[in-house]
Amino acid sequence: MPRGGRGLGPAGAAALGAALVALALPRTSWWALGWFGLVPLFLAWNAAESFAAAALAGLAAGTAYHAAVLHWIYATCRFAKMPPAVGVLALAALSAVLGLNWALTGLLGRALAARAPRLLRPFLWAVVWTAVAAAFERWTPRLAVDLMTYTQGPNLALLQAGAWGGPHLVGFLVVLVNAALAEAWLDAPSGAPGPSVVPLSAALGLTAAVWASGAWILAERRPPEGPTARVEILQPDVDQYHKWNMAYVDEILGDFDGLLAVPGSRPPSLVVWPETAIPLWTPRRTAAPEAAQWAKSLGAEQLAGIIARPEGLKGPANAVQAVAPDGSVAGVYEKRTLVPYGEYVPFRNLIPRFVIDHWLQILDSFGDMSAGAKDQPLIATPFGPTSVTICYEAMFPRWARFDASRGARLLVNVTNDGWYKDTWGPYQHFAVNAVRAIENRAYVIRSGNTGISALIDPWGEVVADLPLGTRGRLDVDVPLTNPFPGGSFYDRHGDWFGVLCLALTGLLALGAAAARAARR
Repeated sequence: MPRGGRGLGPAGAAALGAALVALALPRTSWWALGWFGLVPLFLAWNAAESFAAAALAGLAAGTAYHAAVLHWIYATCRFAKMPPAVGVLALAALSAVLGLNWALTGLLGRALAARAPRLLRPFLWAVVWTAVAAAFERWTPRLAVDLMTYTQGPNLALLQAGAWGGPHLVGFLVVLVNAALAEAWLDAPSGAPGPSVVPLSAALGLTAAVWASGAWILAERRPPEGPTARVEILQPDVDQYHKWNMAYVDEILGDFDGLLAVPGSRPPSLVVWPETAIPLWTPRRTAAPEAAQWAKSLGAEQLAGIIARPEGLKGPANAVQAVAPDGSVAGVYEKRTLVPYGEYVPFRNLIPRFVIDHWLQILDSFGDMSAGAKDQPLIATPFGPTSVTICYEAMFPRWARFDASRGARLLVNVTNDGWYKDTWGPYQHFAVNAVRAIENRAYVIRSGNTGISALIDPWGEVVADLPLGTRGRLDVDVPLTNPFPGGSFYDRHGDWFGVLCLALTGLLALGAAAARAARR
């Protein structure tokens, strides 16, 4: 490991390795990089001579990882005609803020793991990493693209563990292997077996066992049996930078009419429109005329993305309106986790009016969105109680799990990734839906304005999809009975594994504090 002024230095090597781990996510999906890209970070943490050095290595690695994963933020700023400097600043600031988690992990790990016996050190690092990830994913609106489980998207057999271990178990294994390989790196120069043999063997053995159990589950997968209902998923491919221009409203609504007018091989029972499909103010409890017309014409329930008009004490909301076959409103879902600077402006009073007028005009004309209640009623569809999430809410395991624990066996995610065009963003956003399907053993229906729209089965397999940047309607037959009627262990018992790591980290911290006090 290079030190001081030689080579990259510990923090630089950690940043480079973390940036390589980012390539395990879509669009490249080089998942194997996830298993060793963090080795330089653990070498830096274990060798850190101070808490400041550990925090710096973590911040450098976390910032580099997020800058690589979210590099499309810069492109999005440029699509919105922001100056290059603003795009660079936005990406750098977001990456650094998200990298603070890694700095915190370094601080805690330096206190609890770095000085531990080498036989135990990889396990302690994995516990601390998972504890920090679970805490922030569970209790904050932080965009958790650094859940290491997401690095294993193509590794479907391994991901099956999410159904019982939740969103952090696979990530724990990824971190454990990296930390154990860091120990093996220290032993390599001697050419003889050292203390790293036991933790590395255990890490690889655990991973192999989890993979084998998932492979067995996939081998037992059978084609669905029983009745199905037809779902039509709309993907209009509307140019996001025309969407809120009133000159294009008739054209946009006409595109939906064109998609729905094409007869299918069987009548639909449910039609799913993308996020903010109807670019007009819509009262919450009055059906959008466009959706009501097609609900009556097709005799099928419509789930239509709307911008809900402010009503009383409620502000505007990014919402989905369920319109029954008779044209009445059967339910409304309001987005629970809002996007900063996309749906509300944090610290609005501190932002120069020039910035708002030039680059946040759409949001400024709507006003800050209001978040929906956590425990909104599930939407009734032909498939029974149905969970709806909007846009990046799919990134947060807690929402799908909370709804599944209340009886939802169909998950619907509507989105508008048109902001990002053909960058890596839409692919990263799409991939997490397969993880949500596995965790909750539920079918996932996804409708995106520009894509990717799809049906995903409870094993995480994409049954049918419409590629990004295409206009079309995806007609899919979805079983009316779920092959996992009891859901999953995870949706019944919650993130027990993350809570366990949190509890262990707390106990270790108390023990370390007590030991320091005794030495005084």
